[in-house]
Amino acid sequence: MRILTFDTSGDKMYVTMGNDGQVDISRIIENTAQRYHSASLIPIIAELLREKNITMQDINAVGVNIGPGSFTGIRASATVARIMAQNLNIPVIGISSLEIFSLINNTDKNSLCLLDARKGKAYTGVYTPEADVIKEPTALEYNDIIDFAKNNDFFIIADKIMSEKLKTEGLECVNLQETDYDFGINLAKLTYKHLKTDDREQFKWFNLKPLYIQPPPITMPKNLSGK
Repeated sequence: MRILTFDTSGDKMYVTMGNDGQVDISRIIENTAQRYHSASLIPIIAELLREKNITMQDINAVGVNIGPGSFTGIRASATVARIMAQNLNIPVIGISSLEIFSLINNTDKNSLCLLDARKGKAYTGVYTPEADVIKEPTALEYNDIIDFAKNNDFFIIADKIMSEKLKTEGLECVNLQETDYDFGINLAKLTYKHLKTDDREQFKWFNLKPLYIQPPPITMPKNLSGK
């Protein structure tokens, strides 16, 4: 089964192509041009297709990061994935970014995955060492997260902001911004895993939705806010 995956939810864009969870081609594109990754997503996919000498009709499934993360990036990649799945009549699998991060755990501990959500909260998910969900992604208060982490023996994975907060509390963690891990490979592995184990009816294109745990931040235009 040939699987295409992509992730535009964070500081880097990940695109992979492979068979049955084994990645043949992987691209990691850093956001150095101060523009949205989604602007270059389609050209990168086209480049991978040319490199493999195949067309979109040869793709059997699509996997995509549905968040949490950049609202714009998540919305853009989910839209592309839905259109592909609808036009090609293939399954599309949405994977949480926290589940993707959990796969870097190489211990026998459960993973606690954290992303800063602003306003004193963090997106939080708990997973087994095999990346099975124990606690679905949710937004928790900082203090509740600290207590939760201290009262359990987790392998903690967090972004830079949460890593610094945890460090002040004496908690060790993997800082996502300090790792060069290819999370596109994780997305590919999890996409294939869910295809094998889950009910495929849920992978219809119209069922794919971004994982918006909190509403996106809104800045009022000056002519409306009066400022």
